[in-house]
Amino acid sequence: MRQGIRETKRVQTRLALCRAAIDLATEAGGTEEITVDAIAERARTSRRTFFNYFPTKDAAFVRPLYALAAAFTHALTERPDGEPAWEAVRHALHAAMTAPEADPALIAAADALATASPSMVLATEAHAPGEPSAADLLRQGKAHIARLTGGDPDRDVYPQLVLETAGAALRVASRTWVAQGGDPGRHVDTVVDLLRDGIRPQH
Repeated sequence: MRQGIRETKRVQTRLALCRAAIDLATEAGGTEEITVDAIAERARTSRRTFFNYFPTKDAAFVRPLYALAAAFTHALTERPDGEPAWEAVRHALHAAMTAPEADPALIAAADALATASPSMVLATEAHAPGEPSAADLLRQGKAHIARLTGGDPDRDVYPQLVLETAGAALRVASRTWVAQGGDPGRHVDTVVDLLRDGIRPQH
């Protein structure tokens, strides 16, 4: 019980810092001029607290996207062997969209910043100590898709294509959720249904 409450508070603090960082950057039209002190002040916390959660300023901007990818990858690797790949993706997307750190408005705002500054995303690691890196998540996801389809994660295009398409589907579903509201699962089902029959394994 205590550990659950403690983790909930950690998630809430992390989200507050992300929201403060992203709101400031959105207001300023970019991330360059935003300082850690300004983020901490907006979140009503301290500079020390900020660095308890994030190694760098930029990590706070991209954390919502990392958290979404991490929740998706964890759920994907828990899916049973033999399940059709797109059904595994569907279940993993549902899990990601309802994870504790999944705030649709925050995800959409972080996605907008990332689109404007793709180099920031590529250069920033947003994982906390003990969490897998973005590269680790990619390897894990590819490996599981390959296992489901009987392919080779290092040589076959299909696992990479499914994984990157799932990422795009996740962003589209998040944006639609922000715009339309309602059940996030409905938006996930819509994007997966549109994609599932158009991308097939080659063997």
